[in-house]
Amino acid sequence: MASKAETSKTEDVVLRLAEISRLADQLREKRDQLNKEAQELVKERDRLNSLVAEWLAKAREHREKRDEYNQKVADFKIQRDEVHQKLKAKIGERQDTEEVAEKIKDVVTTPVHVLRKRVRELEWTLQTSVLDLKQERELIEQIALIEGDLEIAEQMLSKRQESVRARGEIEDLRLLMNAHHNSVLEFARQSQEENQHMIEAYAEVDVLRKRADEAHRRYLEVRREADESHRRFIEAKQESARLRKEIGEVRLRQRLEKLQVMEERLEQKASTALEKFKRGEKLTMEEFSLLMKRGLL
Repeated sequence: MASKAETSKTEDVVLRLAEISRLADQLREKRDQLNKEAQELVKERDRLNSLVAEWLAKAREHREKRDEYNQKVADFKIQRDEVHQKLKAKIGERQDTEEVAEKIKDVVTTPVHVLRKRVRELEWTLQTSVLDLKQERELIEQIALIEGDLEIAEQMLSKRQESVRARGEIEDLRLLMNAHHNSVLEFARQSQEENQHMIEAYAEVDVLRKRADEAHRRYLEVRREADESHRRFIEAKQESARLRKEIGEVRLRQRLEKLQVMEERLEQKASTALEKFKRGEKLTMEEFSLLMKRGLL
């Protein structure tokens, strides 16, 4: 028969097995929960990384537009400055023309059309009138003087016309320069807007990247906890298997011990029955059956 100590030990092992089984269930549940949490963290990390990629693309797009606008600003500045140089040159030319015209004006005060009419009249007189040599010479000299004045007056008129044309060109150049300057201001404004959008996009990238990194850090932490729970679960299952085996061995040994005790009792009964048989005493059916089973009769 099993001793009280061995029976107590077996009971302790059974209790330990129940405890280990409960622990294994708890560890499995915790592991599965942590694995589920890790999967959710992976999804969140990947979602955030996807948003990071989207905002990076937006930031690059805004940067490219900003650079494009900056190039336009530079181009229009060059064009504006080129027109400004032409404008300064044209203003200088007009000033020179005005100065020449003013000088000529002081020399000849009679209008061109009056001088032309006077020349025509004198030439007509010269051609149609009978003049002596002196009168003819005087008339020719008078025509020459008037033609000289006419040439100077025509130069003044030409300079005035040049000045008028120059004034129109100056106004056109000033309008073109202002248009280029307005383009510089407009593209500079758009460049600033795109630069601000780019800064905001990169700021959003930083925020999302930090959240993605935190999700990844948390994922690694949960993954380690899940792996640790799984390791302890495996250890608990192995311990459970060992205890079940130990309990099985103890119970098998106890059954064998019981069978041995029963066998010893049967052997004792068979020996007693055989002695009775030898003495010629009457056997019971149980004693007779026992001797027959053991081949003693």
